[in-house]
Amino acid sequence: MATAPPAFTGNLKKALAGLRRINLDGLRWRVFDAKGQVLGRLASQIAVVLQGKDKPTYAPHVENGDMCVVLNAKDISVTGRKMTDKIYYWHTGYIGHLKERRLKDQMEKDPTEVIRKAVMRMLPRNRLRDDRDRKLRIFSGNEHPFHDRPLEPFVMPPRQVREMRPRARRALIRAQKKEQDRAAAASTKDEENAKNAKSEITA
Repeated sequence: MATAPPAFTGNLKKALAGLRRINLDGLRWRVFDAKGQVLGRLASQIAVVLQGKDKPTYAPHVENGDMCVVLNAKDISVTGRKMTDKIYYWHTGYIGHLKERRLKDQMEKDPTEVIRKAVMRMLPRNRLRDDRDRKLRIFSGNEHPFHDRPLEPFVMPPRQVREMRPRARRALIRAQKKEQDRAAAASTKDEENAKNAKSEITA
């Protein structure tokens, strides 16, 4: 017996806002799980799906992207020290009222806005931008009101690690060799100390 999906306890009006202005005929509902995903890599994949670049019928002037439902936005991860060093700026319009907010504070206030900003800043600034924004639905947890839709989980592509550059490779080899020499010298020194201690005992 199939278990019933969890009831959506968030703002239903906000979650369903703008759906009437989208032609949902023939669109796929792609579900992205943001738990443990790197912010920029996830946002780039969402931007590709929103623009329809993964379809053979892609055209830059035609809006044929799919619906994107992002879950677990509060569990997104970032690399380096971006959680404390990345700052969002905005201006209120008054003189001297330049506001700022760090990524850590924005995650505590509204984690969905972090992913939205990352995705929207990867999209071209044209007339299709508003329609693509309406197709992006982000939720901080794993609850959403679209269980009656034909959802398709999106599988993130494997990360392609760039081959190490020759200079960095040589530096790594030198460091490994230096560490091996240090370990060999330490082992020989320990053997000599043990041999000397043994000879003193026998004497």
